Amino acid sequence: MNTFLRALIKFDHLVAKSEAAVIIAMVAAMTVVVFLQVLYRYVLTQPLHWSEELARYLFVWLSILGATLGLQKRGHFGLDIFYRMLPKQGKRFLQLLINLSIGIVIFVILIQGIKLVEKTVLQESPAMAISMGWAYACLPVGAALMAIHLLVIFLKDASTKS
Repeated sequence: MNTFLRALIKFDHLVAKSEAAVIIAMVAAMTVVVFLQVLYRYVLTQPLHWSEELARYLFVWLSILGATLGLQKRGHFGLDIFYRMLPKQGKRFLQLLINLSIGIVIFVILIQGIKLVEKTVLQESPAMAISMGWAYACLPVGAALMAIHLLVIFLKDASTKS
């Protein structure tokens, strides 16, 4: 394994640790926000008008960041019954095809996510009055992080197959 790949793998692990830390913080924030909403609604009988919206946006960001971390850990589910039956060359080809397909999807999400953020940056969310660009930014951010992870996966696979 060359020096560039080792450095890229270290960077990938640093990005994954950062993602995990952000996910933990978002889960904690979402838990607090939902708890406060229940407390204010049912105990104080004065619901917070912004809490449901914030919890929803946090959940969407959590889902996207969780997917990026899942890709990095190769933790996404798959049907591998046919994969296991293939010979070594067939497995390599199929894995390359899968990685290329994932890369195409990530590229489309990145480009379309950027366009969506550009279109919605001036819109305000109903309850919190923040830019909707922040809510939709999870798409290009998540796609960029997935692209980093996929690049490392692709390079690792290529280096072990030589």
